Amino acid sequence: MSDRPTALVTGASSGIGEAIAWRLAQNGLRVLVGYNTGHERAQNLCEAINSKRKNLALPVPIDLRKPYEIASCFSDIIAHHGPIKYLVNNAGINDRSPGTTLDPERLREVLAINLESPLLLSSAAGRYFMEQGLGGSIVNITSVHDRIPISGGALYCASKGGLAVASRALALEFAPHGIRVNLVAPGETATPMNGIMNKESYVSRPAIPCGRAGRPSEIANVVAWLLSSEASYTVGATLYIDGGLMLAAAEENAKSASQYVYKQSGRIS
Repeated sequence: MSDRPTALVTGASSGIGEAIAWRLAQNGLRVLVGYNTGHERAQNLCEAINSKRKNLALPVPIDLRKPYEIASCFSDIIAHHGPIKYLVNNAGINDRSPGTTLDPERLREVLAINLESPLLLSSAAGRYFMEQGLGGSIVNITSVHDRIPISGGALYCASKGGLAVASRALALEFAPHGIRVNLVAPGETATPMNGIMNKESYVSRPAIPCGRAGRPSEIANVVAWLLSSEASYTVGATLYIDGGLMLAAAEENAKSASQYVYKQSGRIS
């Protein structure tokens, strides 16, 4: 076991989670790389991190499809790997199910992975941090779709919106104990979950004010800041890292409306 502060990051074998693991290791934290089915990817990531920063990364299996086992899983992780100071609930699955054909089994799966397990893991971590009496920090990853809907996204939006509200409730309860809970809500990011395999590629997105999809490292930088003492007065905040996407929600309609007004006033023939 290491005497360095330890962070548990779920869904850390690829995408945003992988970038978070790298960033926290660069900051000198010991990182427990949580994974479910991506054991080989998690192992390779830990080897890569440890080749540069010795003994700072370990793969840890966590099955978020089984919320009822989360509390005991967290206790086992503590028993095997020692004290934890930080938790990042990053793991999640996407879903685009037509609203007329929603499936109960798929609903249970999406809610288990995106809402129930992260919430229960946050609860277990909060209880543990209180018992230790040393404070702690939790960052839950949601999405811009915790606020803005998307067609076919009823299950996904429900899960992310639920996690956002529940996280703010935990932030309110935990803050008096020196435990901070915050959220990071990415917009489109260059990850395998979004069908983008090259995380460093420039993915043009004209509808986003910045003109491109985000990079996982840009999300990881914000997570690292929220976990750090530099964000010591930041509690229950949601940081939307979306290249301005949420600001542009009414832009296309505004452009059409403006053209109509100009036509009516004779400015456009």
